Amino acid sequence: MAETGRPGRKTYSRLEAGRRLPTEYELVSTDLHYHYPRNFEVGPENPVVRWYLEHREGSALQAGDWEAFADPRRTTYRAYNERQDSREDVVDGLLREIDDTGYDERLSEEWVAWLHAWYGPLRFPVHGLQMVAAYVGQMAPASRITNCAAFQAADEIRRLQRIAYRTAQLAGHRPGRDPLEHRAFWEDAAPFQPLRALIEQVLVTYDWGEAFVALNVVIKPHFDRLINAELAGALAAANGDPILRGIHFSLDEDARWHRAWADRLVEVAVNDTPANADIIQGWVDRWLPRTTTAVEALAETAALAPLG
Repeated sequence: MAETGRPGRKTYSRLEAGRRLPTEYELVSTDLHYHYPRNFEVGPENPVVRWYLEHREGSALQAGDWEAFADPRRTTYRAYNERQDSREDVVDGLLREIDDTGYDERLSEEWVAWLHAWYGPLRFPVHGLQMVAAYVGQMAPASRITNCAAFQAADEIRRLQRIAYRTAQLAGHRPGRDPLEHRAFWEDAAPFQPLRALIEQVLVTYDWGEAFVALNVVIKPHFDRLINAELAGALAAANGDPILRGIHFSLDEDARWHRAWADRLVEVAVNDTPANADIIQGWVDRWLPRTTTAVEALAETAALAPLG
């Protein structure tokens, strides 16, 4: 066979920009979906395909090139695990300090009671946020969006696990309160009910675009700030619990990245299709009042702390 003089193609040739070698992030995150736009390569009569056609292709949020989105942090699976491993080392050290120093015995009885009623039950809404993030990732039309949402869901599991661990740790050091009561607080206590309704509503928001906007553009920025910076942050420190503030400072690093990638995706969507600006704003207008109500109701529990 005659030589053509052309260089042979490599497995990543379709990702090259000119003669540039693709980055690790590009190699492991670009155009990986087999369900968009090819719809699993099966007919529309398939019920799974129908779901995607209705709730993704049928969403008002559309763009000609979703692959234009890139995570501003360029997160790969390897980098994600390395980063979170170092953060978990910090949190593990804080939790060991609690065990080693008799920290919980020095907390006031009133603050322990507040944590039991209003901090421990937070694992329920956090679990809801995790499930919505997983759904957004499942339905997303580009693999880079899916990756970000999947890592975000893992971050919420991290937050849930740390809340649960801290709750069990406190119950072991300061017995007398049953953590099983937390579900009743979540289901019945008045300050939680607007938030519970909000979480239940977003869990049944199946349009992927609206689910993304409701979760990442509206609900999480408000909820994350209230929990990480205020209730488990400044309020905890004011009530003699600086380690809880340190734990949630680490968790808030995750939340800041969630806002960053969401901001970038909104920017890409609007730059691609300017009409998306009005669509996104309409969803913000729909979800903001109920989010504000939920956050304000939960924020009122700060007044119930020893130092509100």
